[in-house]
Amino acid sequence: MKAFLSRLGLLLIILSYVVLLGALYDHLSLFLIILGLFCSGWRVAHFYERVPMLAGRWLSLLTITSSIITIALVYQLGVFNVMLHLIVLGFSLKFLELKSIRDVHIFVNTGFVLLALFLIFNYTIVMALLGSLIILMLLAILLSVHGGFFLGNGFSKLLVKSCLLSLPLALLLFVVIPRLPSLWKMPQQKQATTGLSDSVTPGDIAELSRSSELAFRASFANTPVAERDRYWRVMTLDHFDGRSWSQSQWHKEEQQSAKYSRGKNLTVSFFTDNYELIVEPHFNYWIPALDYSKAAVGQVNLSDYTLRSVKPIFKREAFNIVLYQQIQVPSLTAREQKQFTQLPTQGNEKTQEWVATKLKQGLAKEALMQQLLFQFRTQNYRYTLKPPPLGNDFVDDFLFSTLAGFCVHYASSYLYVARLVGIPARMVTGYLGGEWQDQDKFLTVRQYDAHAWVEIWQGGRWQRVDPTAYVAPERVESGLEQSLSNRDEFLQGEYLSLQKWRNIKLLNQLRQKIEQIDYLWATWVVNYDNKKQLALMQAWLAKFPWLNLFSAVLIAMLCAFIVTLLFIFKPWIRVKISAEDRIFLQLQRYYANRGVIRKKGQTVTAFCQQASHKFQLSATHFTSFADKYNSLKYDSNLSANQRQKQLKQLAFICKQLQKRQ
Repeated sequence: MKAFLSRLGLLLIILSYVVLLGALYDHLSLFLIILGLFCSGWRVAHFYERVPMLAGRWLSLLTITSSIITIALVYQLGVFNVMLHLIVLGFSLKFLELKSIRDVHIFVNTGFVLLALFLIFNYTIVMALLGSLIILMLLAILLSVHGGFFLGNGFSKLLVKSCLLSLPLALLLFVVIPRLPSLWKMPQQKQATTGLSDSVTPGDIAELSRSSELAFRASFANTPVAERDRYWRVMTLDHFDGRSWSQSQWHKEEQQSAKYSRGKNLTVSFFTDNYELIVEPHFNYWIPALDYSKAAVGQVNLSDYTLRSVKPIFKREAFNIVLYQQIQVPSLTAREQKQFTQLPTQGNEKTQEWVATKLKQGLAKEALMQQLLFQFRTQNYRYTLKPPPLGNDFVDDFLFSTLAGFCVHYASSYLYVARLVGIPARMVTGYLGGEWQDQDKFLTVRQYDAHAWVEIWQGGRWQRVDPTAYVAPERVESGLEQSLSNRDEFLQGEYLSLQKWRNIKLLNQLRQKIEQIDYLWATWVVNYDNKKQLALMQAWLAKFPWLNLFSAVLIAMLCAFIVTLLFIFKPWIRVKISAEDRIFLQLQRYYANRGVIRKKGQTVTAFCQQASHKFQLSATHFTSFADKYNSLKYDSNLSANQRQKQLKQLAFICKQLQKRQ
């Protein structure tokens, strides 16, 4: 063990393993983590000769057993997670058979594979920096194994220098190498997703609003839409089972057809603006969009004006969308009329009696709806992330007992009453608002911006009504934190989030700077696709009309290759040969022509003895030559005059030796 792996090498292996395990912690089972720590601990104990190497049969038994347990634990999470866990399992078990440099190579290469999987989950610049640190640690392992003579002060310097030398070539390849589509498809993972779901009950979005996780970012080609219009619709819910709002069957079928690029061809008018979305991965098909957005390539419009991607969004992805001012809306069909007024026959008797009483009093449907909104604004209703629990008749409980709720409470109650009086209505879930970054002109929308509102059918079109705006108007104009009756509820429990402490000026400036850098990272690195590459190259080539794209790429790669060769071989540095070496080389060439070839690593003394023995010559002159050469080469106490004198003597002896044979 000690013959090929130093203490520093083992320390680097353990550190890189722990860092990789920590980076993938959220995606690994606890069993695998405990097993990995056991294997690494065993290797450390063996290094210090406290335990023997594990016998082959025990290692095989452990491998088979742990593989079966791992697959049994994670097979329900899909092929991707099974693959990830098996690679980590092999990575951990490698500790138990780390016997040679070849095993270290396998360990390092497996580490690079796991790093690539880590970067599938993480796209931020912070995670990219963590990935860079892991790369440095894996390369340091190789350097500790193959460059033992560099250990010491020069180790870190050589490691950083090696990486920096490769950086210009890596950047050039990233920018100019043509980007082709993947040759294979990554298996989709089955795990809990972050974001909105296809059904809501009172309290669902309140839970989501405690998260500061990034949902998406938007930038506009011209003037950004006004704050009161920043309703990002994700999906509409038109079925109510008495407890939850969800999508009806025909709506689900429409979403399924969108996966095959079959959607609704909307008739829009009055172009408003273009905007770009950079959506965080949510492993679903929906794209948050403003009213009214028209689908482009890779997207599909549904009949409820929502947008769908034709493939799941499992990585940070950019979408260019066209925004229109108006849309042509067809009349509701009989089936739609029935669907949008559907309610369970049982439950919420108090609300039904209240509505019946108002109608008997001669109140019109529209006036009754306005009265409900008036109640929200003037009575003791309260906007909170911690509403009291509700019973089975949650509309009754909310309207007449608790009077406290989040957006889904208000939207659900308003929607329920609308359907009671026969007005077609549906719930819309999505996001409201976002934080505008004026310096870089983009909007940041986080999970706590999740929102629910209502659309009712009036005047031959769908009209947006946000009941929450009547109890908490600050929610529309200023965001979630300003609208809560208790500010301590905002991001409660997320004490490490910079969003939580944005009232502190210094931390808020740091947070904004990180977000700006991450936005540029997302725009120019993560989403640097073939379209952006082509646009960038065309912009560069516009300055050189005589140069086409293919020639430019070829020239750039040729230049990079030549520069790399120059840095490696450094032809401008000429090796200086000392005077004593020139004399010795002269002697070597003379005897080489006569069959005495100097072996690799052979000393001058040994070579002289070989020549003397070969030609049966007196050893006196050869010994004198070797002594003079070694003195000139290694005696640092020689003065300049003594050196000149001995060089003349060495040259004289060399000539004598060439005359004797």
